[in-house]
Formats: sequence, structure tokens, C-alpha cells
Amino acid sequence: MRVLSSEAAPICAIRVLLDDYTACLDRDELERWPEFFVPDGIYKVLSRENVERGLSAPLIYYYSRGMMRDRVTALRDALTYEFVYTRHLVSGTQIARLSDGAYRVTSTFAIYQSTEEGVTRLFCVGGYEDRVAMTPDGPCFAERTVVVDTFGVLNLIAVPL
Repeated sequence: MRVLSSEAAPICAIRVLLDDYTACLDRDELERWPEFFVPDGIYKVLSRENVERGLSAPLIYYYSRGMMRDRVTALRDALTYEFVYTRHLVSGTQIARLSDGAYRVTSTFAIYQSTEEGVTRLFCVGGYEDRVAMTPDGPCFAERTVVVDTFGVLNLIAVPL
């Protein structure tokens, strides 16, 4: 694909956004997670099966940074779950500029989890379908839709994907 020089800077900035997002989650820096979104940004998780059937009810749905911060507070202070180390492998990223100046970004992922005892397993696979807005502070997610292929993981999602 040939990239025009006027598009190179935004595309590079979006790739940095994606890499920083993944590093934030893999380093358990969840307090930073909401800052990857615009203030009224949307984060939702859907099953691929429901998407294919046209059923739009998400498994997880946050529609503001405030809701995301509340989730992080709950994870840190209220919920009990087995701590695991995560590693996200993200590939196949495609970036397209939309007519309103935002960008459509799609990619696939595999998430591995390792327990504190050192047991590693494949946790989840799926795809990201993003709408990225260019803000004065750089690119941010206006919407991040996570479509999970792994049906068995749905009741085990504690941290963002």
C-alpha cells in the first residue's frame, strides 16, 4: 500500500496509540487505560456469534472515561479475581481515513495469560474495530469495539481486552 506523505504522520501516531494501549494493559497500568479514549469514548465487548447474527447487545459497555475509571477502581478495590499477567499479540492492522477526519482501524489479537505460578494459556482471540479521533493531544479512541471469537471467555473478563 502506498501512503501519501500527508497521511504518514497520523498513521504513525495511530500505531503508537495501539502499541501504548497494549503495553498499558500488559504492564497492569490500568489507571492509564481510560486516557486512551476521548472523554465520551465508547468501549464495548461483543461476541462474534452475536455480531454475525445482528444482535448488538454488548457483553461490556462503557460510554465515558468516567465509567472506565469506575471499572478500574472496582478492579483495584472491590472485585476479587485471580491475578494474571497478560500478553497481547496484535496483528493485521489496517488503517483508513474516514470522510469526517477520523480513522477506522481494524486489527486482530490473541491474548495470553500467565498465572503467578507460571502456567500460561491462550485466553482470548478476536478483533478490534476502532474509530480513532485526532485530538489536540494526539489520536484517541472515539470507540473501541472488541469482538471476541472465544465464547468460553465471556464470563471471565475482568480487565480490559
